[in-house]
Amino acid sequence: MSTPKLIGRYEIKTEIARGGMATVYHAYDPRFERDIAVKVLPMAFLHDPQFRVRFEREAKTIALLEHPAIVPVYDFGEDEGQPYIVMRYMSGGSLTERLEDGALSPTETVQIASRLAPALDAAHARKIIHRDLKPGNILFDQYGNAYLSDFGIARIVLEGSATITGESILGTPAYMSPEQVQGEKSIDGRSDIYSFGVLIFQMLSGQTPYQSDTPAKVMMMHVLQPVPDILDKKSDLPAGFQTVLARAMAKQPEERYPTAEELAADLEAVLQAEIGKGLPATIKPTGLPSRSARPDYNMTTMLTPGKTIMGSASEAAGALPAGAPAAQPTRRVKSSNALLWLIPLIVIGVLLLVGGAAVAIAGGKGRGPLAFLAGASPTVLPTETAPPTETPPPVVETEPVVAEAPGITPTQPAPSPLPTEPSPTETPNPTAPPSGPVIGGADKVAYLDGKDIWVANLDGSERVQLTEDGTTKSNLQWTQDGQAINYISGKCAYSVHLEDRQKEIITCFNFAEYFKSFEISPDGEKVAVSIDNQLYILPNDLNAIRSISVRDDLARVAQCKDFAPYLRNFVKFPRWSGDSNLLAMVIMGVASGIGSADTIQVIPVDECTPNPRALDNFPPPRFTPEEYIAAPMIPNFSWDGRDLFALATYIRNEGFGNLYVYNMDLKKPGVKVNPVNGTCCYRDPAWSPDGSYLLFAYQKYPGGDNSIQFYLIPYGTLGTGETYAPLPLPDIQPKTLPQPVLRPAAP
Repeated sequence: MSTPKLIGRYEIKTEIARGGMATVYHAYDPRFERDIAVKVLPMAFLHDPQFRVRFEREAKTIALLEHPAIVPVYDFGEDEGQPYIVMRYMSGGSLTERLEDGALSPTETVQIASRLAPALDAAHARKIIHRDLKPGNILFDQYGNAYLSDFGIARIVLEGSATITGESILGTPAYMSPEQVQGEKSIDGRSDIYSFGVLIFQMLSGQTPYQSDTPAKVMMMHVLQPVPDILDKKSDLPAGFQTVLARAMAKQPEERYPTAEELAADLEAVLQAEIGKGLPATIKPTGLPSRSARPDYNMTTMLTPGKTIMGSASEAAGALPAGAPAAQPTRRVKSSNALLWLIPLIVIGVLLLVGGAAVAIAGGKGRGPLAFLAGASPTVLPTETAPPTETPPPVVETEPVVAEAPGITPTQPAPSPLPTEPSPTETPNPTAPPSGPVIGGADKVAYLDGKDIWVANLDGSERVQLTEDGTTKSNLQWTQDGQAINYISGKCAYSVHLEDRQKEIITCFNFAEYFKSFEISPDGEKVAVSIDNQLYILPNDLNAIRSISVRDDLARVAQCKDFAPYLRNFVKFPRWSGDSNLLAMVIMGVASGIGSADTIQVIPVDECTPNPRALDNFPPPRFTPEEYIAAPMIPNFSWDGRDLFALATYIRNEGFGNLYVYNMDLKKPGVKVNPVNGTCCYRDPAWSPDGSYLLFAYQKYPGGDNSIQFYLIPYGTLGTGETYAPLPLPDIQPKTLPQPVLRPAAP
C-alpha cells in the first residue's frame, strides 16, 4: 500500500508505524499549522463492519478522556470511506525505543509510572479499560513526558452490554492479565493494573517477566506461574520493588492494587527509602528544542506622551522623542585614548543625580505591576479617594515597554524593571491610616459588578468604579503595595490603579486557548499561572514574563522545569499557602463512584520534583456533598494559607451553591455552614488577612430576587445561631460573578 499524499485536509509526511489495528502517519495540519499523527484503518479491513465499529469506538472513547498524560484526539472522520482519527504528534518516540538500550533507572521508571498512573485511573473512573498496555503504547513528547496512547481495543464497560468483539481475546500476550488470557467478559481496571505491573517489571529489569518460544506458552505462564522475582533478573534493585510487583501482578484481581496511583505511591516510597541509603537518583536528560533560529521576543516600545513606560530604569532615562529610531545595541570599541573611559562614568553620574532628584520630587512611588513584580517597597496608601458622586477621570490604557532580555535563563533572571530599594535621596512617605474601618486585618474590598471593577471601604463608603470597559474579567488580586488590582481579561493580565484609574497591561499569552489564573505568591517571589489547564510556576520578574511569546518560553523562564508545566494533573486554578511553599489547586481529578470530577489537591512546590506528594485531597475522599454527586465541580474556593478552606459547590447561576468549610489539619469531613439563616446560595468565599473573618457573596435561592450581597462574618461565630447583616453596599447585578477580594490594611 503506497503512502497517500492527503487524508482529509491533512498532508501526509511519512509512515510512522503499521500494525494489525491501523497504520499511523506523521502529517501536517495546514489549518492550525501544526504537525499531527493520523491513524487510519487498513484498506484490507474496510469491508469488516465489526472492525469499522471498533475503530470508530476508539475515536469516541479517547475523545471522552481529558488528562495531561493521555494523547489527545483532535479530530476524526472518513476520507473516501476510510475512517481516520487525528491525534497529537508525539516526537519523543515510544517506550519500546527507550527499552532497546536495556533497563531504565529506578528513578526514571518511577517517574514514568507516577505520571501515567493518574491517567489510567481517570480512564477507569469512566469505565474505560485500556486492555493493551505495552511499551509501544507509551509515547513521549519533545520534553520526555510520557503519555498513554492507543485505546483502540478499549471498550466501555457497562453491565449487561454486549461487546463488539464477541469471544475474541484482546491484548498482547507478554502483557495480558490472567483473566484476559482466559477470555473473561467481566474484566475491569484491575486487568490494566496487572499489565501496568508487567510494564514496570520490564522498565526495571529490561525484559518481560514471562518469556517462551510461543505466544500461547507465554499466555499460560501468566495464568499458572508465580510472579518471578525481579532480583533474579537485576540483583542491584531495591528489594521493596518485588513486594510492589507481586501485589500488582497477583493472579486474583481482588489481591491487586485497587488503583494505579496507589501502586505508583508504593513505588515512590521504595525509591525514596533507597535514595536515603545512597541509591543514585539519575534521570536521563530530556533536551529542549534549540531556540537559536528565533530571536528573543521584544514588545514594541511605546513612548507616546501620556503613556506609562513599563521598562527598566535605564530605558526610562533614555527615552527618545516620538518617531525617533530605536536605539541599537552598544558595541565595545577599543579606544586609543586611555582617558575616554572616564566619559561614560561622568555621563552616568550626571544621569544618576538628575534621576535621583526627579525621584525625590515625585515621591518615589512604585505602583501596580511594577511594584509587585519588581519587589518595590510598599508605597503610601491614599488618604482620600474621589467621592462616589464625582465623575471618574477617563480610563487610560497604557502600552507596556519591555527591555531587551536576551539569554534569560532560570539561573540568570532578567533585571527587574525598577530598583527594589529607594535611592538615598528618596524620603518615603509616612504610612497613611485607613480611611474606613479595619475588619479582620482588611480595610477595602474590590469586586466585580457586571463586568467592571469597583472598590469600597468595608462600611460602604468611598465606593469607586475603577473600570468602565465592560469586558469580561476574572482572577482579581490586590498588588502587594495595595495601590492597584490585577486581573485577567481574555489572554492578558492587567493592572488598574486606585489613584488615577489607569489600566496597564502586565503581559499577554496570545498562544494560549485559555488563561485562567495569574496568582502572585505572598512572598512576591513566584507567579502561579494556569494556561490551558496546565500549571506553570514562574519567577516574579516582569521582564522575564514579558519575554514569553510562545509556549516553549514558559519552560525557558521557569526556574523549575517540572513546574513548566506541572504535568501530573490538569490544573484549573491555584491558591498559595501563607509561606509560599505550598499550592492548593483545583484539578481535573477522579472521585470514587463519580468519575471525572474537580478536586482540590495540596502539594509542596518548594521542592522541584515532577511528582510532588499530595498532602491532601478533598472533597473526596474526605467528604462528598450531595450536590457534588450531580455536579462534581468546584467553581471557587479560598484558603487561609494554613489549615482552613472554604468552598462553594455548584447548584445554580455559574457557581452559586452550598458553603463548606474544611480543616486540613484535622482531616475530618467538611461541614456545610450556610451562614445566612441556613439558606442557599453562596460563592467566592475569601478569608480575611488575619484569618478571623470569612467574606462571601450571597444570592438567596429559592425565593430570592436574584440580587447579590456581600457578608463579612466572624468565623468563630459559625454554628452559634448568630444572625448576620450584609455589608452596606448596593446590590450587585444578578448575573455577576463578583469575586470579592480584601485588601490588607496598612500596618
